[in-house]
Amino acid sequence: MKFKLLLLLLFLALGANTIHAQDMAKNNLIYSPKHEIRLSISDGLTLSTSSFLGMGLADAITGTSRSDAKSSGVIGVGYRYSIDRFRVGADLGFSRISSKITYEQEKTPAVKENVLNFLILPTGEFVYYKRRLVELYGSAAVGVNMSRQTQTGMTNVGKLLIANNQSRFTTEFAFQVNPIAVRVGNDRIGGFLEAGLGYRGFITAGVSMRF
Repeated sequence: MKFKLLLLLLFLALGANTIHAQDMAKNNLIYSPKHEIRLSISDGLTLSTSSFLGMGLADAITGTSRSDAKSSGVIGVGYRYSIDRFRVGADLGFSRISSKITYEQEKTPAVKENVLNFLILPTGEFVYYKRRLVELYGSAAVGVNMSRQTQTGMTNVGKLLIANNQSRFTTEFAFQVNPIAVRVGNDRIGGFLEAGLGYRGFITAGVSMRF
């Protein structure tokens, strides 16, 4: 519901600024959008892989096993301010990773574990090619990843084992580097695809709206 409301507000803003741009064009004024909002989805493989590897190491030590491991990818929203060929702004990302834990001598999963990740990444971009509807750029970001791990008992054994287990909150350094990125669209709306390495993953795709 919140996502739909955000989209509605963005499109209303887009329409209002399109009318404003048309008025400026009638008065022979040059209008170049400075602000940009982005909605995106990333594969999140870096977060999920590191999380699953950590889980695997913990399982090897404790003798537990896991099943139904799932990752939501990284859902993001970002903002950019344009200064000629440079853009500055920030990206916010959200990811959810879950799995079920089966203890030794148990036949069914006893505990469900959830890890919620929230990324805050101040970002800089450089546009190195722009022609008509195509724009090529690169970006780099550094920030933090805040994660919260919780466990829920699924059986009596699971509830007993985690009775005193409190949720765990951690903060760590995070980054994202996308040397190859392309945006296709006009000065108002377009789609983009980014390839790189970092906490958001290897591939990010989304929609870009400027005003």
